[in-house]
Amino acid sequence: MFKQLSAKIRDALISLAWPETCRLCGRVVDFNDGTACSECWIDEGITSLFFDKTVCSKCGLPLDQSSEEQSCARCEKFPFQASRSCGLYAGALKASVLFLKSHPHLCPRLRGIIARTFSINRDALRSDLVIPVPLHPARERERGFNQSSLIAKVIASRFDMRLDLRSLARVKHTERHRAGMDEIDRAKSVERAFRVAHPQRIEKAAVLIVDDVLTTGSTVAAASETLMEAGAARVAVMTITRAVRY
Repeated sequence: MFKQLSAKIRDALISLAWPETCRLCGRVVDFNDGTACSECWIDEGITSLFFDKTVCSKCGLPLDQSSEEQSCARCEKFPFQASRSCGLYAGALKASVLFLKSHPHLCPRLRGIIARTFSINRDALRSDLVIPVPLHPARERERGFNQSSLIAKVIASRFDMRLDLRSLARVKHTERHRAGMDEIDRAKSVERAFRVAHPQRIEKAAVLIVDDVLTTGSTVAAASETLMEAGAARVAVMTITRAVRY
């Protein structure tokens, strides 16, 4: 009860400073919808692509409806066992993710989409603990927060899962991934970027890695590999959005 009341008070205070117009079309925005208006959330249809179609059993990529295959065959290289996203890196979801990088708040609509995505894919994402992709300490001090932690907290709280903010650390201060960087450059930038600080918590555990965007998969692949080397039984990944690039 106290947590629910605190959340309502927090949302009410944040709503006072929330953008008043949609970042996509300029219409008036309801606080529950975040940075995009309700019409743009509905019009984009970017979540239904992942919810209502057959997807790759491993990486969650929507498959051609005419295909009888259960795999996209492009994700075999990844060390994680499964990955799912709420929708494409486009429209209202993209606007929400970009806003999240500078404002530590998930609007009620986005929290609901995150919860729905995990619930629908709970078998594929089965885990003992939830770990957000960590920022390097210098980057987190610069930003003031880790947006992936906010997403992980939604999942852990809604589904009564153990949240672990300490076991995985980022030890390589990588440059920000720029638009246009290819898969090889991104993979090199995160090579050996992570280490497990508390291996006893990871050994034999099923881990869910959480991040905001999956682009080439290099970051979550590097984090997954580190966790598997530390003895994790399996690793799954969930992100708000994904860009279909790999």
